[in-house]
Amino acid sequence: MRISRSYTITTERCSLRASSEEDIPHVFSATRHVGFNDGMLWDPPESEAELKKPLEDGIAAWAKGEVFTFSIDAKEDGRFLGRIGIRKGEEDGVWNIGFWIHPDSQGNGFMTEAAQAILRFGFEELGAVRIEACYALWNKASGRVLEKVGMNFVRYIPKGFLKKGEWVEENLMAIDLSDWKPLNQSTLRLV
Repeated sequence: MRISRSYTITTERCSLRASSEEDIPHVFSATRHVGFNDGMLWDPPESEAELKKPLEDGIAAWAKGEVFTFSIDAKEDGRFLGRIGIRKGEEDGVWNIGFWIHPDSQGNGFMTEAAQAILRFGFEELGAVRIEACYALWNKASGRVLEKVGMNFVRYIPKGFLKKGEWVEENLMAIDLSDWKPLNQSTLRLV
């Protein structure tokens, strides 16, 4: 699947675009908040320079059609809000999403809007038949986002991933194409 890196998705309040080097200071800023990385597979970097390699890897994965990582900006003023990505799963037609919002912008509904847009992208542009997501059990806000966009509980994973030598419990959520009902479809524009 070839998707140009100039591809954008516009929602009522957000603009989603391919992640770029200009985002690095914002990503680094988010990682300075205590606990920000606790529910993620990656640890906070020591410097902005450490974020260049993951960005390069993301650009290469985009070119291969394996992972599409979008930065989320506020349409109102262009400020960086966070990131959302969708990655090919192990099964044909199954994709996985992951996301985070900068701590300075949390609690405003931006991620629900962006997640709905990514579901639409996955189902309509990537041909997904199912989209899944895992969240750390303690991360109730991420669980609520997934529920709001129509995902349902699939199973509890007691050993989701290792973080600081401890297993992090996760819940797996999913939505099938047959159950997907786009929210605010008229306000989404895929370009």
